[in-house]
Amino acid sequence: RLETMVSERDLRNVMFFPLQPYEALPALLKLADCHLVVQKRGAADAVLPSKLTNILAVGGNAVITAEPETELGQLCDAYPGIAVCVEPESVNALVGGIQQALTMPKVNTVAREYAERTLDKENVLNQFIADIRGT
Repeated sequence: RLETMVSERDLRNVMFFPLQPYEALPALLKLADCHLVVQKRGAADAVLPSKLTNILAVGGNAVITAEPETELGQLCDAYPGIAVCVEPESVNALVGGIQQALTMPKVNTVAREYAERTLDKENVLNQFIADIRGT
C-alpha cells in the first residue's frame, strides 16, 4: 500500500528495501535525521517502547507523542534534550516537534549518555543485583 502511495504521488525521496539483518539496525538508525515514537493518548504509560531504547542508544533525535504525566513525558522532563515530547494525537504538535528535532545536533549526546548509563545490559544487571541486596 505504501509503495502504491509513493508511486501515485511520484515521490522520489522514498525508497523501499527488503528486510535488513538485525546487525545493521544501529547503522540504519543513525541514518535518520529524526525518529518518531508515536503513542495514542493514554497509551504511553505501559512501558518504554523498545524502539525508543534503540534510538537513544545510537544518539538519535526523537519526537515522542506523550502526555506529561506519563513515563515517557516524565523521561523527557527529567532529561531535557533527550527527545522532543509533544501532545499526542495533534498534527500541529507533531509537525512542530519534527521541526524542532531537525534543528538539534545530529548526535544527541543526552540520549546516548542516558542509554549508556541506564540501558546498558551490565548497568541494568548491576542495578538489579544492588536492588535485590538492598544496597
